[in-house]
Amino acid sequence: MNSIVPAYQDEALYGTVQDREQRGPDPAMYNLQLRYIQRIIMRHRWLIVSIVGVAVALAVLSQILATPMYQTSSTVQVELTDEEGANQAEAASRNAQRVENEAKIYRSRAVAETVVRDLELTSNSRFMGSAARPEGRVREQDRALATTRLVNAVSILNNEKSDLIDIQVTLAHPKLAARIANQYPDAAQKMRLTRREQRRVQLLAGLDKQVARLAGDVSTAERRVADFRRQAGMLEGAGGAEDLAQINRIAAEAASADGMRSAMAAKSAGVSRAAGIHTIAGADSPLLQQQEREYESLLNEKARLSSLYGSGHPEMVRVQNQITALEGNIRRERAAAAAVASAQANASAAQQSAMAASDSAAATARANRLKGELSQLLSKAYSNTSNNVELSRLEREAEVARDVYMATHKQAEQVRALLGVIGVNSTLVSPATVPTDPISPTPKKTIAAAFLGSLVLSLLLVFAKELMDDKVRSVEQVRRWFGLPTYGMFPLIPGLHTTSLEDSPVVREPQSLFAEVARATHSEVVDLGRGYQPHTVLITSPLPGDGKSTVALSLCAAACAVGRRAIVVDFDLRRPGVMQDIQRQSEGPDLVELLLNPPAKYLPARPEEDPASREIITYKPELLSVREPVKDPASLISHRRVAVLMERLREQYDLIIVNGPAALAVRDARTLSQIADHTLMVLCWGRTTIDEVKATMQQMSGKIDAAIFDKVDYAEHARRGYGDSVQFYMDSAAYYTGEVPQKSGIWAWKDRIFKRWSPPWTA
Repeated sequence: MNSIVPAYQDEALYGTVQDREQRGPDPAMYNLQLRYIQRIIMRHRWLIVSIVGVAVALAVLSQILATPMYQTSSTVQVELTDEEGANQAEAASRNAQRVENEAKIYRSRAVAETVVRDLELTSNSRFMGSAARPEGRVREQDRALATTRLVNAVSILNNEKSDLIDIQVTLAHPKLAARIANQYPDAAQKMRLTRREQRRVQLLAGLDKQVARLAGDVSTAERRVADFRRQAGMLEGAGGAEDLAQINRIAAEAASADGMRSAMAAKSAGVSRAAGIHTIAGADSPLLQQQEREYESLLNEKARLSSLYGSGHPEMVRVQNQITALEGNIRRERAAAAAVASAQANASAAQQSAMAASDSAAATARANRLKGELSQLLSKAYSNTSNNVELSRLEREAEVARDVYMATHKQAEQVRALLGVIGVNSTLVSPATVPTDPISPTPKKTIAAAFLGSLVLSLLLVFAKELMDDKVRSVEQVRRWFGLPTYGMFPLIPGLHTTSLEDSPVVREPQSLFAEVARATHSEVVDLGRGYQPHTVLITSPLPGDGKSTVALSLCAAACAVGRRAIVVDFDLRRPGVMQDIQRQSEGPDLVELLLNPPAKYLPARPEEDPASREIITYKPELLSVREPVKDPASLISHRRVAVLMERLREQYDLIIVNGPAALAVRDARTLSQIADHTLMVLCWGRTTIDEVKATMQQMSGKIDAAIFDKVDYAEHARRGYGDSVQFYMDSAAYYTGEVPQKSGIWAWKDRIFKRWSPPWTA
């Protein structure tokens, strides 16, 4: 019969142990294949079935208890108007915003509250149920509750590229749903008009008050300007271009009067000199008259130029030179005609001198008066220039006040004009009709959604549980994670407590499932060594309590049952255990005594086999342990006498099984691995974690040849469907005696039903 647990020792497929150590785990084994997913689902099928069943049952129950709901909708169109010639892109954006704003208005609680008031929903028992109240006893919280229910029952839908808005109402009463859907546009319009009127009154009142205040500010600012002009004596335009023009005009007249005064004075002096010359000469001639006329002309020109230029001016110099030259000519001419013209010239010269003096006095008086007026105007102009700074500030304040007043007044007029227009409005284009078919409950959709959703949820939970589960349970896990073969999976026997070597299930029930696993494990151990040559095997585990003592004793019993001399040497000396209990019952020496005394004295000689005998020689399992825990086992294990003892045991036994302590507890297991040919690691099924195995591999420096599972729950392992031979152990139950773990549940019932009939070719 094939072994219950397959050995992964095929070197053609996996290579030798040394190859596996160098190669490490096969990367291809890490791929999550479809069959592996199937096994995970089958492993947790009851959890999936439970979650899906509960979800579907709840969905069915909810559909049975659900109240039928009806849905109806009305459609309104938003009126969009734009000026002719407006930019189309801007108009489209503006219209989309208008539609969105209108939809927001429909979604507001204010519109819902208006509908509640218009339809008196707080008193409607079909809408409020037991919370309905008579109209006269409606409280504010009742209206708020009705508004909340209405908001939850109404859905406002709008499309960005459309001017239509759908009002969907979902209620248990179809007629009431249609009434509410058709009432929404009227309620929105009513609320809009009411709020617009309230806003118009409030806004206009504020604007009128502000206009009146600004009008007073303008009047005050203008009054300040007038008062300042009056106090400063500034007429309109004072200190400006008008004053400067007047000053320039008077200055020009004063300069002209001063020039005339100088001319008259020069003329008077010339007349006086001419009179003296005529008196001396007393003669006149046409040439003299001509020269005198030229002389007078030059004097007039000199007087005129003196009012305009200084004495050093080139024109003045030229005229003076001409006058000087002409005076010489006149003197010469007068000297010739002095006698003739002297008498006639005296009278004429005196008359002209008097007239020139009179004209000069008049010109002098007029020039002095113009200079006084000019001085007064200049003083006033300087004063006005200084006052212009304050005047400009007051005028600016008045101008600002006038501008603010005009802007506010214009705004008030615009508000009056705009508030008289309704603005954006919406019109009911498709009234809601009374629905006849309910939209819920929908049993098929709900149950299908519950089934699919719960199935997905259960699968997620299963894979999450699988990912979070770090317990080692299968041969595949050991091979995939650590690249190790598994030599055996010892079944869990509740209450198993070995009190003697003969009490082992391998000895008591040689045809049991436990004994078959032990023999299969022994076969793998034999293949691990050099055939049937004597060799030493170390048994260790990550932590205490993983079952290494049971495995060691069972392996020893299986070896003895097939005619091999086997002994268990217990080096787990730190704490009491089953092997020490068995050692206390024996009469032979314990391990410490053998180490301290010559071992040959106490080890019996190996019996000789009779080749003619047809019986298979079997041996009794033997144990070598201590009666009491050792205080310092580390020094004992490291002693050279241990190696001597092991060499002596090799001469007497075919298989030496060393029961070492837990690898993660102390370092003794690593020390013992140096004297053992091979090392096996015992894993407690469903308790040992992946991290514990990793730590053990690190502690042992990878010197582990294979793994052995202990305390395997065969029924649970088969139910999980790991795909190994344990999954089919019930099919081979007829080969075993004693109690075999039985499957339970619907799958065991299914197997029993279908196995009652089988085709003839399977008999």
